[in-house]
Amino acid sequence: MRNLSFPLDLKYAKSNNENYSELLRLRVSALIVSVALLAGGIALFLLGSGLLDIVGIALIVISLGTASLWFILPRKVGSIESQYVSAPLVGAVLAAKRKHGITVLGLVNVSRDPDANPRYALVTRTATAITGHPSVVGAKIPCAAVLADRTSKPQGDTWDTASLMPIAWGTKDKNVIVRATGEIQNYEWDLLKRSLPRLEEVRVTRNQLVLLATDELPHVMRGE
Repeated sequence: MRNLSFPLDLKYAKSNNENYSELLRLRVSALIVSVALLAGGIALFLLGSGLLDIVGIALIVISLGTASLWFILPRKVGSIESQYVSAPLVGAVLAAKRKHGITVLGLVNVSRDPDANPRYALVTRTATAITGHPSVVGAKIPCAAVLADRTSKPQGDTWDTASLMPIAWGTKDKNVIVRATGEIQNYEWDLLKRSLPRLEEVRVTRNQLVLLATDELPHVMRGE
């Protein structure tokens, strides 16, 4: 697995890394829902009796479980530092400019077994902005690919999802971006640019991920 080691600018990352922003929004939403459930539960418990008491207590218990997500989610997802350290370095390109942001298309090995033959997939993600790169279709954007499953009981030999996290969300150092871009092979960049017409095909899938058949890959990537 190809990784990139670089000094993370944590303050900058917290301001620019949209994965971090999305996680923060989820945590805040969990707290808001928890407070609403707690208020409703207390009101039912104080105003009612019998069945209403039971429902009120149930809402209070649920609210406590929802509030616990504030602590659970960061542990499950991992810190920004750990994600950049453990996630593989992959290539992505700016595939489309939209009214409220951009869409990038990436090439990721989603095989669960790092010793098995690679299973390459095209993946997409939308973003508001990625500083440090030209805002033109086809621009190279090296990323870390955060691999995950949607369920606690995964099936198959590939990961369910691959979230693209641009290296430029973790550092302002242009030398790091240049080094990351250079570590990705030219045939990977070429494959991505040839795959730009498939953007919508990938984007509309449930996990925004489409596995590539062996014959769609350059010979050097086929593991033959």
